[in-house]
Amino acid sequence: MSSRLVRSTLAALLLTIAPLAVQAQDSIPAGQRDTVTKDSLTVIRLRDGSVLYGRILTEDPDRLRVRTVGGLDIDIQRAQVSSIDRTRGRLVGNEFWAEDPNGTRLLFTSTGRALGKGEGYVSAYYIFLPFVAYGVTDRFTIAGGTPIVPGLIGRAFYLAPKFTIAESERAAYSVGAITFALTNDIDAGTVGLAYGVGTWGNRDNAFTAGLGWGYYWGSGGSDVTSAPVLVVGGERRISRRVKLVTENWVYTGAVDNGGLFSGGFRFIGDRLTSDLGLIGGIGTGSAGCCIPSVNFVWNYGRKRR
Repeated sequence: MSSRLVRSTLAALLLTIAPLAVQAQDSIPAGQRDTVTKDSLTVIRLRDGSVLYGRILTEDPDRLRVRTVGGLDIDIQRAQVSSIDRTRGRLVGNEFWAEDPNGTRLLFTSTGRALGKGEGYVSAYYIFLPFVAYGVTDRFTIAGGTPIVPGLIGRAFYLAPKFTIAESERAAYSVGAITFALTNDIDAGTVGLAYGVGTWGNRDNAFTAGLGWGYYWGSGGSDVTSAPVLVVGGERRISRRVKLVTENWVYTGAVDNGGLFSGGFRFIGDRLTSDLGLIGGIGTGSAGCCIPSVNFVWNYGRKRR
């Protein structure tokens, strides 16, 4: 694929996704914006299988008084309650759309958002790259794992620290790295990618862009690539349980600007998300299109009452 076509493809992608960050707030009807909240809402599950979303107004040992996201005040007997959890989200029509619990990642690339302190996830990216991540503080996250590949399980590992410089409801900025090493040959050194990334928009509709530099560090010296890798991606919520996600990489140092493109669907649960997508190559000598990708992420440590 020619460099001109690659640049045209990226330009089209940016023109398609970037407006989402600007339009994200406007895409919420005026009558529903007051239900969009940064604070936790309460999810009350009853023993008969019913689920209520709202805030607890008053409570005593025998009952709760709850105001639902629809504005209805109801009394619930304690004996009827199965569990009470915290969540975040918004009301769309008569449906409550819970926040995507996997908002710190696209298909693989990190977004600018951070895990909260004590939150984390266990994941299997592209099936053979498991990760365990934990929010040490509200700004610092550490993740790592070992590839599920014969001959490498337990012999190779990767670490991915990430520090969030700033985060608001509309934007987040982070720096981090992912590094690979062999447990039985530490002298061989480590290779990895150091990056900076920003995300603009809300948790349903956002645009992400970043730059990363490859590096090597070992007993024989160290080196950093002069040309960065450009990453652009985005996410768009299309229903209560489904989000569109795209993630695209271009190595700016290649003569033909070779790289990878990907896109797919994210299926959103209370704690578990699954991504189904396709990955393809761009540039001379690439594998072309397309290879299926499957990711699973289970989140833990979210606030519980």
